Amino acid sequence: MKIIADTLDRYARTIVTPFTEDRSQTVGASEVGQCARKIFWIKNEAWPEHGGVARDPEHIETWGARMRGTMFETHFWVPAMQKRFGRRLKFVGKKQRTLVKNFLSATPDALVTPLSSTEAAAIGAPGARAALFECKTADPRTNLVEAKNENVFQTHVQMGLMQETTRYKPTHAVISYTDASFWSDVKEFTIAFDESIYEAAQERASLIMTTRSAGDLAAEGWIAGGHECRYCPFTRPCGIERRNLPYADDIEADPQFAQEMTDMAREYKLLERNRDTAEVELRTAQDAIKARLREKGVRRIPGVLTWSSVKGRSGFDNKAIQQAAKLAGVDITQFATQGDPTDRLVIQITV
Repeated sequence: MKIIADTLDRYARTIVTPFTEDRSQTVGASEVGQCARKIFWIKNEAWPEHGGVARDPEHIETWGARMRGTMFETHFWVPAMQKRFGRRLKFVGKKQRTLVKNFLSATPDALVTPLSSTEAAAIGAPGARAALFECKTADPRTNLVEAKNENVFQTHVQMGLMQETTRYKPTHAVISYTDASFWSDVKEFTIAFDESIYEAAQERASLIMTTRSAGDLAAEGWIAGGHECRYCPFTRPCGIERRNLPYADDIEADPQFAQEMTDMAREYKLLERNRDTAEVELRTAQDAIKARLREKGVRRIPGVLTWSSVKGRSGFDNKAIQQAAKLAGVDITQFATQGDPTDRLVIQITV
């Protein structure tokens, strides 16, 4: 056992960020842009009768990134903001508030009002009188050229709720990303309020909170490529839901339904063909870029591109290991594992 790691883990789990509202009753601004099915299960975790399911037994809820952000915001970002903006800085520290409207909620990091003309110009919002400021820390390996989509969605929700539930009317939000290793490296992105995005978030939150079955919500994390699934505590029930085949396989489809499936299958094949074409075009463009860099002997153009070598992944020669085990008289079948069942959809029609 690592005694310091265990000590830090125990202490971290005793620190709970206080919120003024019961977050199980609303979808937070930082949640509403995440996979709808995952958020549904989080909100109904305590109520199996409402569709709640158990978390994956092997899932471990990590706290490192969350604690990093909390500590940076509380002990550095907030004091720095208070020192600069004084009484114009609102909704920070003990005065931080959770704003709620219908099924949507948000806890903004800070509001500055009134903005001076110089400050408004500095954030790219001439004439703005009030702006929200969102504090984020970023992994040094992250190449941020624009604000993350989920953070942009989050700030639209914050601005919309601020406008609807308080006397303040922020028209812009500034998302700052501070390098977790070098705090002097900060990237800022200004977001102008879009009411249509806020309204979409309200509708999305309502859908998540009123739906009675996870199967009625798309597995958006999986659809988007599975990156979000790596941190999801509900991959097992989600997988079961996705593989939920009809009980019978000998039922004849009626002509109307058969035509509907034919149209959908053709659309699928068309998208598949377009993807393959785009992949070829992408690789062709990449190869052309590398060829020109090679001709000029250049590997990096600041702010444009970087071409570097990447060390290969380490692995094992499984065939050689099996042969060695056999020669040593070791029965390798005792180490065999069975993966989770999956499904396969074969589209046979052509376009």
